[in-house]
Amino acid sequence: MSNFHLEARRLFIVGIATIVYVIGVGYFIVPAGLLTGGITGFSIIIKMLFSKIDINMNLGLLVFILDIPVLIIGLKGVSRKFFYYTMFSIILQSILLGVFTHSTSIFDGDVLADSIIGGMLVGVGSGIALRAGASLGGMDVISQFLSLKKKSSVGLINITANGILLLISIIYFEPQVALYTLLGYITASIIVDKIHTGYKRVKVEIITGEGLEVKDKLLASYEHGITMYDAVGAYTGNQKKILTMVTQSHEVYDVKKSVLSIDPDAFITITPVRHLNGKFNQIIIK
Repeated sequence: MSNFHLEARRLFIVGIATIVYVIGVGYFIVPAGLLTGGITGFSIIIKMLFSKIDINMNLGLLVFILDIPVLIIGLKGVSRKFFYYTMFSIILQSILLGVFTHSTSIFDGDVLADSIIGGMLVGVGSGIALRAGASLGGMDVISQFLSLKKKSSVGLINITANGILLLISIIYFEPQVALYTLLGYITASIIVDKIHTGYKRVKVEIITGEGLEVKDKLLASYEHGITMYDAVGAYTGNQKKILTMVTQSHEVYDVKKSVLSIDPDAFITITPVRHLNGKFNQIIIK
């Protein structure tokens, strides 16, 4: 697949993720009088405060303005491609939120359903965008940056940071709003962690009869160390090589493709790494 097709495919995925996110916010969260996380949440608060003095602020425009300084973090701290894709998402998000936000809830006053469904859609949209190497702006950018620097969970960072927004909702709004907003946060953050595996580490173990060729291919393609040792097939008695490497989830597909291009019969297992002690080269999604 050419670079053009890869970039077009990624833009398409980011666009779909943005639409899913906007549906969650515009059709469930905002109509129910709830808040979502990050910049969009602060934009909703500003919109609500202005509405009390009979000034109707456009939610999409507020999101765009407040996201500008956050984008600088993405450009400086993550990568240029991450910045470009995120910028695309923010522009699309701002237009859609400004045009398609509903004033009434789909569930007709069922705030619990709105918070859960809205949180699910927000989480799905954010997770898909992050997995594609972009974000929907706001706290996603900051979380991505801190995830790279501190090796922390993106969802956990979101929960911690959005605690400030939750405190504001407790102070300025009814306790019910804060409760259902928290439920939406938790739902979204859990789903983000389930979908977004970009910087989670995994151990790949490869059993192959073409060990030297596979080793050379992987060392030339990936910036991770490999341990290799001899083995014998118990059933066939054939000489084998076992290669073990720790990589990141977003690299696994390409690792498998590289191995199978040399040895279609290679036996490959992949297991999550819960703890790692030692030097590991973390690669930014490009």
